[in-house]
Amino acid sequence: MKGNSDVSVIVAAIRRCFVNFPHVESTVAALDRLYSYECEHEEPAHLFIIGESGVGKSTLLNRYEKSHPRIIHEDYTEIPILLVRLDEAPTPKTLAGILLKAMESPFWNKGDAVERKVQLLSLLRACKVRLVILDEANHLVDRGGEKTRHNAADWLKTVADAAGISFVLAGIPRTIRLLETNDQLRGRFREVISIDRFSVADQEAEKRFRGVLKSFQRLFCNLDSIDLSSRELTRAFAFATDGRLREIRSLLVRSVELAFALPSPRLTMSILSQAFRSAIYADAPPDRNPFEAAFKAVPLTIVGEPFAPVER
Repeated sequence: MKGNSDVSVIVAAIRRCFVNFPHVESTVAALDRLYSYECEHEEPAHLFIIGESGVGKSTLLNRYEKSHPRIIHEDYTEIPILLVRLDEAPTPKTLAGILLKAMESPFWNKGDAVERKVQLLSLLRACKVRLVILDEANHLVDRGGEKTRHNAADWLKTVADAAGISFVLAGIPRTIRLLETNDQLRGRFREVISIDRFSVADQEAEKRFRGVLKSFQRLFCNLDSIDLSSRELTRAFAFATDGRLREIRSLLVRSVELAFALPSPRLTMSILSQAFRSAIYADAPPDRNPFEAAFKAVPLTIVGEPFAPVER
């Protein structure tokens, strides 16, 4: 019998697995291009990264930041990439504070909006920041009306211009509303990268999705398993996860855990069905479980189901 150590190894590998999918390579190339700008002599370029929740935006950005670590000097800390994740609808004052706190300023919560902005611009230069990334930037448009969005957009435009640094805004599709309220910001954020969910919409998309599942299955070591990258299973995964990387990982992790709970560990269709009910859709009836023979091949987008539409 395989032990708990096998489970831990495989689960950790699934959670850490990072595959250079085509969209990853193109996004990293765009980030590299912004990072390489000599903004003292060039007008900085900016970038929007848009994608539904769970497609892997944050994972990609976190890895990119870690590939450019902070450098501790005797009299200052160099911060090549300043990455912050917004978790509420910030005002210009609180947004400046969030960025200052991420730079470890002891005065991040001091001063009014103007004073914090002055401090921020000073530290961005002193710490030689090359790229500022705001993840979950949709929070900038989550509250208030057009005036609130315009103020947020105007603040970003002003800071980006004054600092001479490239900015990246990443979030779900509604983040793009920032550009709808400020022509000048729209003129600066011309490049928009959309990270799509995996799908089986056409032959090429299905091939990519099958490659993803094959990459994950390679992490199973000596765990016996049905072929996850078969045409049948790929389509089942498309329905079960909506093609979202986060859900794919969650489903696979739970499947491995359940498989190892068996006297003779094996990942089967029955295990996938149980894992789906545990990790994705609790109490899913057989006709709404993609790993059951009774499943009706209809997306799980009915009200109350995992991927029911929400405002984007």
